[in-house]
Amino acid sequence: MKVVIVGNGIAGNQVAFSIRKRCQDTDICIVSAENVPEYDPCSLPYFLGGDCEERSVFRKMADDYTNHRIQLMVNSKVASISPDVKTIVTENGSRISYDKLVLAHGGDLFIPPIEGIRNQGVFSCKQFHETLKLRSHNGTRAVVIGSGAIGIEAAEALKKKGYAVTIIELLDWILPALFDEVTAKRIEAAMERYGIHVHTGEKVMRINGDIAVTGVTTDKREIPCDTVVVATGVVPGVALARTAGIATERGIQVDRTMQTSVPDIYACGDCVQTIDACTGEMAMFQLKHNAIEQGEIVARNILGEQVKYLGAYAFARAHFFDTHAVTFGKTMRATDCILGDKELIERENGNDYLRVVLLDGKVVGGQAIGKYADSIGFFIGAMWRKDDMNRLRRKIAQLPSTGAVHAWHQIHMGSLMQSSA
Repeated sequence: MKVVIVGNGIAGNQVAFSIRKRCQDTDICIVSAENVPEYDPCSLPYFLGGDCEERSVFRKMADDYTNHRIQLMVNSKVASISPDVKTIVTENGSRISYDKLVLAHGGDLFIPPIEGIRNQGVFSCKQFHETLKLRSHNGTRAVVIGSGAIGIEAAEALKKKGYAVTIIELLDWILPALFDEVTAKRIEAAMERYGIHVHTGEKVMRINGDIAVTGVTTDKREIPCDTVVVATGVVPGVALARTAGIATERGIQVDRTMQTSVPDIYACGDCVQTIDACTGEMAMFQLKHNAIEQGEIVARNILGEQVKYLGAYAFARAHFFDTHAVTFGKTMRATDCILGDKELIERENGNDYLRVVLLDGKVVGGQAIGKYADSIGFFIGAMWRKDDMNRLRRKIAQLPSTGAVHAWHQIHMGSLMQSSA
C-alpha cells in the first residue's frame, strides 16, 4: 500500500511516523511545498526573539525521514487531485500515484488587500523562510497587523530585539478568537506596561512607501515604521480539496474516521472542519494538539483499525514577558447562539484573573491570567467529564471544615467557584 501525504507540518508527520511505527511495509511519501523538514510554527516567534536556537525549531531532521524509510519531496506544491485514477499533480508537473491520500497541508496566510502589502519590509512569522528574513532584517520600528497568538508573540519577539512595536487589531479587542473582551483587555494592559502599543477597533488602510516601508496609515492615525508583520490568520486550504470534488465548507469536511467525502482520501490538521468534542457542533480549531490527535486517528484508520475521532477542542496560551494567560473551550461570546442556562464565574486578585463559563451547570470554557492559569487543568478535566458543577458546589458546602483528602481537587475547584464575583 502506498500512502501519500500532502503537507509536511505537524499533522502530516504525525500520520507518516505513526504509520511507520505500526507497519514496516507501507510505502510512505510526504509531498511538501517547503524545502525544510518538519518544524513547529509556534516556535518561530521564540526563534525570532532569540529565545531559542534554529535547531530547536525543527521537530524532525533529514535523517529522520531516511531512517524511517519515508520519502520527503520538497519544493513540490500540489496543484490538483484526480481521485478517479488516484493521482496527484504538483505545480512542477510531477505525477504521484497513491492508494491512500492524506490532505494535511494546512492553509495559506491571509494577506489582506492593503495598498503597499508587497513593499520591502513586510513580513509574516508563520513560515520558517519568512521568519528567517524577518530575523535578518535591520529595523527599529514595527507595526504588527493582527493580534492572534502569532501576532502577540511576534510583537514580544520584536520588542526583545529592540524594536518600538505597535499592534493594530481590526476587532474590538486582541486575541478575539481565544479570549472574551474582559480578559483580553487585561492582557492588552499588560502589553502596554511592557511598552508595546495596542490599537483595537482600527483598520489599516495603507502601508506607506514607494518601495520600502516608511509607515502605516490606519483609519485613525499615521504610524511611522520600517517593518510590518502581517499576522492576520490562516485561510484553510480548501482549494486543493475542491479539485477532487471533496465536500468543503469553512474547511475540508471529514467524518469521524477523518475520511473526506471521497473514498481513500483523508484530511487532518489546520485544513479540516470537524466537530467540537464538548458540544458536538461543527467547528474549526487550528491548534497543534488537535492536529497531532487527528493525525494519529488517520494513521490508525488507514491501517484498518476503524477508530473514531472524538472531536477537537480549544486550548491555547498567550505567554509574553512575565505574563501568562490560558484559554480553553468556549468563550462567553461564543455561547450567545446556544440555548441553555449560562453562568459566568469570575475571580480576581490583583493582576491574576479567572473566568469560567458554565452552560446548564457544566463547564464549557474558561480563561485565566497569572496564578489562576495553574489551576485551569482542573476545569478542563471537569469539562471533559461533563461534571455537574451545581452538584459539586452543593457537595463542597456540606463538607466538614477539615475537608476530605480524597476530594482535594473538587475542594480546590469549589473554593474558586464559591469566591465568584
